[in-house]
Amino acid sequence: MNKKAIAILGAIFILIVGTLGFLIYSKYGKKTPAPITQNPPEETAQVVVPEPVVIPETSKFSKLIEDQVVSPALFFNGKGLAYFDLQGRLYQVKFEDGSVKPVIAEKKALDVEPRANISKVLWPKKGDHFIAEFNGGGQKSLSFYDSDNVKYVDLPPQISAIDWFPGGDSVLFIWTENNKSTLAIGNPDTTNWKKVSDLWELDDQISVSPDGKNILFYETSATGTTNSINLVTPDAKVWKSLVKEGYNYGVLWSPDSQKFLFGKQDKNTRKYQLWYYDFSTGEVKSLGLFTTPEKAVWGKDSQTVYAAVPVTGSAGESGLTIDEFYKLNTSTLEKESFADSNFTLDGRNLFLSNAEDILFFKNAQDGGLYTLNLIKK
Repeated sequence: MNKKAIAILGAIFILIVGTLGFLIYSKYGKKTPAPITQNPPEETAQVVVPEPVVIPETSKFSKLIEDQVVSPALFFNGKGLAYFDLQGRLYQVKFEDGSVKPVIAEKKALDVEPRANISKVLWPKKGDHFIAEFNGGGQKSLSFYDSDNVKYVDLPPQISAIDWFPGGDSVLFIWTENNKSTLAIGNPDTTNWKKVSDLWELDDQISVSPDGKNILFYETSATGTTNSINLVTPDAKVWKSLVKEGYNYGVLWSPDSQKFLFGKQDKNTRKYQLWYYDFSTGEVKSLGLFTTPEKAVWGKDSQTVYAAVPVTGSAGESGLTIDEFYKLNTSTLEKESFADSNFTLDGRNLFLSNAEDILFFKNAQDGGLYTLNLIKK
């Protein structure tokens, strides 16, 4: 091959190598990145973190205890309270001395055997014993807690209703067996009992007056028909039918034992209205509030009533309600409303401080214990 041909082939080879080198560098060599194009965001739900709810200091309502409480009750000296949680643990809460509204100074669990499914506690007026109601799988059972021996004593299943006498050392109960009911008085564990009388119905509820001199009873299953609220004395010498018309639900004695509240089902709305009975005058009247005795409490004067009245939902029925709170004079029917848009409240287990400047209640909406400041600012 002549020199000219070799030179041409060499030039072609160099050109090919150069071209390949340029292509490789263009593909893999260092280069400036292309600008990033901002694509529009996908249409997804935007997560918004809510601002914490700040309750103004001017609010009359406040939350005192976060636990889901069962049957809270004030100490006898008014300086604290006791309650159960849903696991059946008993707590004692003490308040700070000298505070205008309740401030927790100490909270401790007491050495009481925890029992699940606790739904209600009957506290006596005096003493450290109590009767607990349990509801597991739809079955109700009762137990007496003997604080002297620090143990529960299960009550016989034949006990269908029970209430304390004011001394705290005896109870009134109904024994139901073989389609027969008997009213009896006995020790808190129902031993050493004595018969008061036979009863006509198998489903009566009972309530002992604060002075222990009278007993109210009424049938509970005659929903929508007529059931009477009746009175009997502990010696069974006096029997009276007090409220004879309509369907009646629940009773709540006044502190002086001379009056009681009861719920009566309204014929038109089918909701319960709060009614009033006065022994001294025989007066029976509606208080104009659509609620039940279980959502009310008497003042010490046996004239003032505080009540949680549903705005949404109905008292006496299953399910939650949204309530507005009222103070009512049972003589004049003059009432005062307490409302606060910062809270959703379903008032249960109402009780007052000893000075009657604070209303305590369980809020069934979240199970916590709340307070209402009753002092006018």
